[in-house]
Amino acid sequence: MPTNFDAVLRYHTIDQCLQNRYRTWTWEELAEKCTDAIIDATGNLKKDSISKRTIQNDIKIMRSNLLGYEAPIGVRSGGYFYEDPEYSIRNATVSQADIKSMAAAIKMFRTYKGLEFFTEVESLINKLEKQVHVKTYSEVQKIICFEQVPQSCGHDKVNSLMAAILSKQVLKLSYKKYNTEEVKSYIFHPYFLKEYHNRWYILGWFDEGKYVKTFALDRITGFEESPDTDYIDLHKPDPDTYFRNTIGITLNNAGPEKVILKFTGAQLPYIRSQPIHESQEIIDETPDSLTIQLTLTLNYELESVILSYGNEAEVLEPAILKEKIGERIAAAFRKIHPENFS
Repeated sequence: MPTNFDAVLRYHTIDQCLQNRYRTWTWEELAEKCTDAIIDATGNLKKDSISKRTIQNDIKIMRSNLLGYEAPIGVRSGGYFYEDPEYSIRNATVSQADIKSMAAAIKMFRTYKGLEFFTEVESLINKLEKQVHVKTYSEVQKIICFEQVPQSCGHDKVNSLMAAILSKQVLKLSYKKYNTEEVKSYIFHPYFLKEYHNRWYILGWFDEGKYVKTFALDRITGFEESPDTDYIDLHKPDPDTYFRNTIGITLNNAGPEKVILKFTGAQLPYIRSQPIHESQEIIDETPDSLTIQLTLTLNYELESVILSYGNEAEVLEPAILKEKIGERIAAAFRKIHPENFS
């Protein structure tokens, strides 16, 4: 496959000519335009005229998938034209900036290799690697690293549940909670899937409870279609906004609340540069402390995030969250020093 400068310039010159939807182009006219373009680009006034065989070979390559074009070039009365008047190979090729972005994206996708959900993506990655196997691509691959993502719990059920969502199938789920060995059955209308902390969840309408419920995929022991039940999508939330004011996957009917946290010590630059949540606002700042306000659902995941900052985080509001954090710290202290509570 030719990749030299003259060949690339010829392809783009032919493309530019064929975009003129009001005429057709003979091989002689295309050859003349290509010769002029190369002379203009190189300054070589002694450049030989391009042959009929070269133009015909260029057309053949542009029509094929060798360059990823598959250009719809037709022939009429000995003249070439685009069968699709809106077509251009510029829409099918990538720039240097595109290649850099693609290389980074492919490197990121590779961190998910092995997950069933990304099986088809792996095939696409291999195709993309062949299409953009250039120096720029290789250089970007060598200088960017992503965290290696372990297999997410429940990943083996993602594809089949995704198919059920797309086909709007009502499911009968068999589910075992974390704190019991009892398996219960639920009639469930699946809406969408979500991953959080390397664990997959599915959200949908729970018939018996009449509310949107979340199930962890790794606790689903089995599921089958419930063909006699009509699918209900009336209560389907917008996945882009449903978790907007939530850390994690646990929601409650109370809705989001104003949360005020105060940070001290070494965590200050991290809180400034990497907000806990998109709703974060700095409401007070001193050389030694930072007070922020967030709008969030009060849940276990939020408590865990706050506790991860240790003694450098303090809950100011609301009182119920402050009490919850205090209870968890006290429980941890009792486990570390049981002798003090005997």
